Amino acid sequence: MAGIELILPVYFAARVAAGFGRWGAAVDVAYVALLAFLMWQISPLYLLSLPFYLAAAAVGGGVFRDYAGFASALSLTGVYLMFLPAAYLKGLGFVLAVLAPAALAATARDRGSLEGFFRYMVVSVFASSFLFIGLGQRGAPVGEAYILLAIALELGVAPMFLWVPDVYGRTNAVGLAILASLPKLSAAFALLAFMPKAPALLAHVLGALSMATGNLGALTSADARRILAYSTVAHSGFALFIYPASPEVALALVLADSFGKMGLFYALGSGGPRWAARVLALHQIGLPPLFGFWPKALLVLLTAERVGPLFALYVLVNVVAVAPYYFRLMESIPEGRSAFPAAVGVAVAALGAAAPLWLIYNVSSLL
Repeated sequence: MAGIELILPVYFAARVAAGFGRWGAAVDVAYVALLAFLMWQISPLYLLSLPFYLAAAAVGGGVFRDYAGFASALSLTGVYLMFLPAAYLKGLGFVLAVLAPAALAATARDRGSLEGFFRYMVVSVFASSFLFIGLGQRGAPVGEAYILLAIALELGVAPMFLWVPDVYGRTNAVGLAILASLPKLSAAFALLAFMPKAPALLAHVLGALSMATGNLGALTSADARRILAYSTVAHSGFALFIYPASPEVALALVLADSFGKMGLFYALGSGGPRWAARVLALHQIGLPPLFGFWPKALLVLLTAERVGPLFALYVLVNVVAVAPYYFRLMESIPEGRSAFPAAVGVAVAALGAAAPLWLIYNVSSLL
């Protein structure tokens, strides 16, 4: 496991030597395959990290097309490092995981995407600073709170959510296919890797505020990118709310949202089959047997069991509130021939069929 510190510089040197072309992509594939093997040795991360493998194909064009595999590999390295025991490797892993994919937001090189990229970078710097402050005071209540707030900021949880509609509202949709999925999933992995022991009340309050704020923002927005931005706020709220009771369900909620956002933003920017847009929207709503159904069902059931029936009713109302704006959104996505949204749609349908067999067992083994 410790050999990754030696393998990463070798990969970086090989990638620079190979350049951004066919040979560079071959180096990316070889390195990601090695990471998958290392993850398979210690945990089910190789399976739960499927969006990182898909991301290499999510940037169909633009100036950073050949960088997609490199960014995915570095971000996946960060996820792996976060689960190693050394604190400095955990911190380095967080920075790599959330920052490496960010450059892909500017793939179209338009002014809005560049502004979105720099704004996201500022937010991530603050999140990383909070994390290192928390790691320096690990074990103390204030240190644990800082770690939780660092992850919550990266997830876009209310009241630290204003950057999400701001960045998503100006960035090219294809770039957002990466920005709205990989960094958020990395932050959810950080919840399990760092396991902050902040007061449960803090997570419940932030989560409850976030799900309501996100749903209200999405219901009152007209622009598709802003609807998806506020939906991210709501789904992050679901995850943070259930984190004290069940960290594995928190990760599963963000994993499901990452699949949906990756496919929907790509379809929004490049078009896709009409059926794929509908499948992805229904997945986001949580319609069975699609993958999005299982973590949301567990969210409501576990809230009722471990937090209380009134809180479960509040969560259920917010889960149902997702449906109107996704039904509205699915009709606004342009039709096209891009295969990537279809691939993601097939993935969420297949994972949904298999979820009862592997979901909770796989995520629980990370704890």
